[in-house]
Amino acid sequence: MNVTARILSLFLLAGTALGAEPAVTPSEAGNDLLSEALPILQAHYIDGQKLDVKPGDRLSDLAARSEGKITLVSTDPVEEKQPILTTTLPDHILYWRLASFTPEKSWIDLGTQLQQAESSAVGIILDLRSNVAPDDFAGAAQVMDFFAPADKTFQKYSARNPDGSVGGILIPDHPFHLPIVVLINNQTAGSAEALAACLRNDGALVMGRASAGKAAVFAEAKLSSGQVLRYLTENITLGDGQPMWQHPVTPDISLTVHDQMEKGALVLIGHHGIQDVIQEYPQRHRMSEAALVQGDDPEWDDYLASLKKKPFLLALPTIHDVVLISALDSLKAIRLSQQHETAPTTTSNQPAGAVPTSSMQ
Repeated sequence: MNVTARILSLFLLAGTALGAEPAVTPSEAGNDLLSEALPILQAHYIDGQKLDVKPGDRLSDLAARSEGKITLVSTDPVEEKQPILTTTLPDHILYWRLASFTPEKSWIDLGTQLQQAESSAVGIILDLRSNVAPDDFAGAAQVMDFFAPADKTFQKYSARNPDGSVGGILIPDHPFHLPIVVLINNQTAGSAEALAACLRNDGALVMGRASAGKAAVFAEAKLSSGQVLRYLTENITLGDGQPMWQHPVTPDISLTVHDQMEKGALVLIGHHGIQDVIQEYPQRHRMSEAALVQGDDPEWDDYLASLKKKPFLLALPTIHDVVLISALDSLKAIRLSQQHETAPTTTSNQPAGAVPTSSMQ
């Protein structure tokens, strides 16, 4: 036996002596994850007793057949949640940017701000576009208590009080009685999507684009692979009993929106540049009802036409938030309409522009 053969023999003997095990194939690894995840799903997944596990299935196969109710996600660090941004816009219109349901200081501080600002305001815009907290139903419940405390859809998801009871951390002394406009887009999902649907049922005006259709309660479990198993545990239903899962919220006023323009506007708003995205510019063609029906976007068409009139390198677009500007226009119109209707025979103690309290109960 030559030297090379002897060396190979020694390696083979060493491998046998150490009891070396063959490498696990991807298929076998997938089956191991399925066997680990299956007891969890059978105990807690909404359709756990109806799982159709077929011979040779991997966890990814089960997830693919679940239509989004089961997913396997990595544990990469998530982007830091932006706290709720609050400000007052021109014409005394309140604005809350709800990129998450995390108050900047505390819910009590936020509620105090709202009550103090309400006396001089004409309405509020709640911006739920691209909300990044789809599982924060406790936060959504607190927002609901600010604006429609009589609606108990989210009550069981509310945070627990110091005495152990379930309920809002802060419920205002009186319901918010001014017009409410809610902004949504195709990235409004989960708790934010359900909040938008409930507020609309309670009288708010919803504007923007249809939501994601993924409003449901999910739970998570970390697997030995380091990945996270995410699965649906409970449907969210409104007054008619219809689950919201795969039923997007359709806005009362649907708007044609350019994705990149809206993303840019939301970034600017998050960096306190809201005045930059709502400022008027000369000869702005406002969105009309006829344009909405036809699916046109006069503002974007104006911008494209302007490119032909100036050098390309100088034609960087000014970012305008079409949805937010339209919401401001709507609240101004509501205020003027209500002032016109109530001015001659005003007998109520409510401020001009207020919506009857019963509409948000």
